[in-house]
Amino acid sequence: MVRRWGLTGWSGAALLVVAVALLIDPALRNDIAVEGAFLLLVSWAPMLIGGILAWALVKAFGDRDALDRRTAAAMESHPINRELVWLALFAVGFVGCMVVLSTILNMYGSQTGTDLAMSASLVSRLLFLFTLPLLVMDRSGVVIDGKGTAMPAIALKVDSPWRWLGMIPVAVVLGLIGFTLVPYVGLPVLSFPLIGFVLAFAVISVCEEIFFRGMLQTRLEMLMGRWGGIVATSVLFALVYAIVQPYDAVAQLPGNGLVYDMGLSLLTYATAGLLYGYLWTCFRNTWLNVILRIGVFLVLMPPDLQTGII
Repeated sequence: MVRRWGLTGWSGAALLVVAVALLIDPALRNDIAVEGAFLLLVSWAPMLIGGILAWALVKAFGDRDALDRRTAAAMESHPINRELVWLALFAVGFVGCMVVLSTILNMYGSQTGTDLAMSASLVSRLLFLFTLPLLVMDRSGVVIDGKGTAMPAIALKVDSPWRWLGMIPVAVVLGLIGFTLVPYVGLPVLSFPLIGFVLAFAVISVCEEIFFRGMLQTRLEMLMGRWGGIVATSVLFALVYAIVQPYDAVAQLPGNGLVYDMGLSLLTYATAGLLYGYLWTCFRNTWLNVILRIGVFLVLMPPDLQTGII
């Protein structure tokens, strides 16, 4: 039943949230009407083209069936339902940590004249999206049979050349987004603050891709099927970003209220999440997702990050 209705249920829930947000928030309706072409060119079209390319490359050169069997074998001894509960708790813990830690660090920063927003982002993700999930998901309860590290080995130690073919859709997506935006906004100027921000975002991307794709989506795929897992993870990914936006130094939502941010996040972050999820299910290569996200971050980098204000 879960496998049958997972895709329909999560897709319907996302569409319902977007419809309600558009209905009750006139600012969101106006912005979508004005920026609809922008969303199409920057958020939706490149992601769709990237997904089609990934499908074609795997169909022609890959062996996804063997990779799926290897993934299923790695997850065989895991208590999927119990681990999903743990992952939900960690996601809630991440949001709570962002709120509390950002508030404390903002109070301390206002007294010392420093901005510690990025510190809150890094600490919260390292703790709740990386360290604690790794301890529970890949060590606790499965270490006896030696399968605890099987999934990390698949995701991080990419041993098949065809699993790097995903660099082609990654490059195409970044090229299309860059072609659309760079002539108008330019690229950030190379500087020490920029290098620091990129390194910090690389850590953030690794934590999030391991958590959302490597852990959460993989388990949801076992219950809901491939596309059910992709859609459910993309929706949750977008909703988390909408909730933490006021406290997150790297979130790129305008912060016009929770309803507005949820609607816009589902139209942007969830769309990107569909490509991240499809790349993951095609290649099971975390590094592809991380590279894509760093590239998108550079092209869409907020102006205050470019000038070193944050």
